[in-house]
Amino acid sequence: MIDKRADAFPVKYVLYAHYGRQEKADLDQWNDGKGTDVRDLPGIGFLISRLRALRDLLTAPRFEGLAVLFYAPGLPEFFDGIAEGEKREELLRECTRLRFAEAVSSYIDKTLALDDQMRRRIRFVTALDLYGIFARVKDVEADNLRWWFIGQSEGIHYDTPKIVEAFVRLRLLGNGIPVFRLDWDVLFSSEEKTVSDLGLSDAVKKCLQAYRLRLKDPSVATFLFSASYDSGRLSTSPPSKRFEDWRGAFATRVFPALPIVQEWVDRTRAELNESDRTTTLGPSPWEKYAVYTFSEPLARRFYGFSPNSLSYDDVNGIVRIGAHPLVSVISGAFFCFSDGAILDLPPFSNFSINVSWIDDHLKYCLHRELRHLTSDDLELSDPELSDAKIDKVMLTKARGRIDDLPKYVLSDYLPTLLWGTVLDCWITPDPLLKFRPENLSDDQRDRWGKIPRRGTSEAVLPEFLQRAAVTGKFPFGERYKLKKLLIKQALERINGVRRLWAKLIDEQGQETFASIWAKASVDDYFPDLKGRAEGIAPGTPLAERIDDPSQLNRALRGDFDQVIEDTLQYVDWTIHWPGIVRIVRSIEQGTIRTDLGWPLL
Repeated sequence: MIDKRADAFPVKYVLYAHYGRQEKADLDQWNDGKGTDVRDLPGIGFLISRLRALRDLLTAPRFEGLAVLFYAPGLPEFFDGIAEGEKREELLRECTRLRFAEAVSSYIDKTLALDDQMRRRIRFVTALDLYGIFARVKDVEADNLRWWFIGQSEGIHYDTPKIVEAFVRLRLLGNGIPVFRLDWDVLFSSEEKTVSDLGLSDAVKKCLQAYRLRLKDPSVATFLFSASYDSGRLSTSPPSKRFEDWRGAFATRVFPALPIVQEWVDRTRAELNESDRTTTLGPSPWEKYAVYTFSEPLARRFYGFSPNSLSYDDVNGIVRIGAHPLVSVISGAFFCFSDGAILDLPPFSNFSINVSWIDDHLKYCLHRELRHLTSDDLELSDPELSDAKIDKVMLTKARGRIDDLPKYVLSDYLPTLLWGTVLDCWITPDPLLKFRPENLSDDQRDRWGKIPRRGTSEAVLPEFLQRAAVTGKFPFGERYKLKKLLIKQALERINGVRRLWAKLIDEQGQETFASIWAKASVDDYFPDLKGRAEGIAPGTPLAERIDDPSQLNRALRGDFDQVIEDTLQYVDWTIHWPGIVRIVRSIEQGTIRTDLGWPLL
């Protein structure tokens, strides 16, 4: 019999990260064990080279921690197999990706075992390590398991691994130990291998203090908070005009505000034709394009900032239709939930396409509109407790290389951003709610104070979600009424986004990526790009309204329908979440790899 107390060690916090560096490339090189050895894969080698620095962070005296690194290859196949009743051995035998994850996990475990502190404090977790949880969930809700956890898509999206983080949190309930979520490229933001404690020890201390402060105050029930990305260089006098400083300053990326300069487009294309497209050394030609053409005034207009400072003269730019760049929480920057937050709502893990802010800003606003958060009086009197974004903790995020900027912005990022703005309109009844009152004008602050914060929300999704949560039912009639309202409000928001981004041009009429996408004039600049890249509503003049989803770009129309359906499914997901919580909590402590009491052999 294992004495679980014999290997006990102090833990003040848990870091959770989904590790995804070069995941697909590593899998391709491994080739089901017939290619490159696991130890020689670039993404795995990068992780190994940073484990000692992670150990230094986790063993700091009085601030000891535990890291859970989730590795996701094979997760969709895992969900499918669980729903079909397959055993762990069958899943492993039938899925190459799961065999790959298992091979990587075995190698990482052997590496961790070479250092006693790394063995204790770093848990490398794959889908198979969670078989005990998901197999039990399957017995209750087999038909909905995959949709709730991954949506109706073949692969996973960036918020999907948060379901694993939610289970880590649920297993720790009652321990008084916070879980801080980090993106792997925040956790390992530096390319230097020798950075002691990853430069995060100060952030750990301040976020632990913020967590304990909230627990100590009896008037604070449910809470969410996060650190910030580093926008310091934009606050200097004069403020930075460099693309690189703006690129990493906010969770919402600046790329849509980049100008379309035909001369530099032609130069970049010529450089690509002359160069080796496979090289990954240094910035790509399109990243050089971004540096050369970047316009600070256009970036400010995109975000809605004043001309010379990180402040707002009015409700403008992205804050009108989405997350406030300076105030909204960030999912990958020490994002922390209270016990109440993880019990009340499931993660937004069921959306079938990427949706901006789905797992941070929108989740926070949904809690706010369901009246889960701190009282009005506390919000006005104590910013240390009420501000969800901790300004004094700034983190660096390593931004990935972009080899094809037009495709990335027009095909991927702008559609993702559009769906985030649609969910924002369903959840937040007034954009002033995204501001801190001290940053508003007197008139705006007066209006901010009059926005209802008690009773049923005026926003459509929380209104219906609250009713469903109270009754435990979401009947067809309610579902039908909500669907009609979602469609109506989504079209209103899309019209507003289209008008807003169409005006994102400079004084000389220079277009931006956002403006040509809003106007559906992409073909004039990038004729090779089709599908979602072609724009919001080709064939509908900008002066005309979009009154029916059929007017949308055909690819976006399919996404529109899917976002509606996934949102309706989220209401069902929320009703069933308490049952999932019960199952996760019912499993004996110490039997799941993420548990503090997991036996260290």
